[in-house]
Amino acid sequence: MKNSSSQSNIVEAPFTKEMVTSAKIKAKSLGKINNSILKGKGNFAGYLGEEIVASYIKADIISNDEGEEKYNHDLVKGEQTIEVKTKRRTVPPKDFYDASVAGTSRHQNPDLYIFVSIQFKGSTPVKAWICGQKESTEYFKQSTFYAKGDVDPSNGWKVSTDCYNLPYEDLDSLGK
Repeated sequence: MKNSSSQSNIVEAPFTKEMVTSAKIKAKSLGKINNSILKGKGNFAGYLGEEIVASYIKADIISNDEGEEKYNHDLVKGEQTIEVKTKRRTVPPKDFYDASVAGTSRHQNPDLYIFVSIQFKGSTPVKAWICGQKESTEYFKQSTFYAKGDVDPSNGWKVSTDCYNLPYEDLDSLGK
């Protein structure tokens, strides 16, 4: 299903040195997390993605707060709960690239998913994009499930964990 708009949902999103520092501190304190596809190695990118989205849409980060809610979503804006899903990249994202939610994340129940791509050169983030959003119920209705070991026919990627994929072009544009 193609996005009805001919324009891409992907928008470049700025980030600051302060956001990078904050994300590094949070990632180091978190360490290896349960159900992490990258065994904790993606923590820095994930926290930087949260910082970027929170700044861009003026939301509050709760992922490091006390209590159980931090396991169900990363941000809160008004009454809306938001889970940020971030991918590390070596190239800018394209509309046909996939947004992904791991099967192990199905316990989360956010109102909304927002997807971020961060381009790295080595361990240094150089650019970031917010690739779109989707209400969680709609995301799972529209996404394709791939089991660990399946090969995604759209890109030849061998799936490393059960996940639900949806091309960025099928996401909704981000509302501020």
